[in-house]
Amino acid sequence: MNIKINLLQALKINKSNKDFILFDYDSNNKLTNFVLTNDLQRFKKQFKTFRVISCIKSNINKITI
Repeated sequence: MNIKINLLQALKINKSNKDFILFDYDSNNKLTNFVLTNDLQRFKKQFKTFRVISCIKSNINKITI
């Protein structure tokens, strides 16, 4: 799954020291809402999807413009 994010969102994710990102996306696979957290159980019911930040950071470096 490829989710489209803007530059500001990519910078926040890349600089984060948190372990998880929980997020919602629209029908165009565009990120609409996200939370960076260490507490997965606290936010899990509020969002559609979650990922481990360490897995995402390696993909952020492969930006296509």
